[in-house]
Amino acid sequence: MIKSILELKFEEEIRDKMFLAKKECNYNPTRFHQMINNHGGVETAKRLIAQAQKTGNTSDGFTTLYLCDRLDLTMENSVCKEEYRSLFTADEIAYCEMVLGITES
Repeated sequence: MIKSILELKFEEEIRDKMFLAKKECNYNPTRFHQMINNHGGVETAKRLIAQAQKTGNTSDGFTTLYLCDRLDLTMENSVCKEEYRSLFTADEIAYCEMVLGITES
């Protein structure tokens, strides 16, 4: 499947965040990295969101970044960005906003 420029940009952003998380939070998201390599950034995000919605638990990576006070480095943060919203469903975006504590004003 050919990825759009927007999908590639999203994937690049979450890869950059992954490397920052490793550097700044001493967190090496091996499974997340493998998932991106196997499924691409958007599909990985969709799978992780679906799993979290099903279980009611955020990913280990989200928890680690929360404890490091770096929710800005989460995949969920990228999903909520205006420029990437067209890649995700309203339900997926709403879930990410909820776990990040984003409320509409």
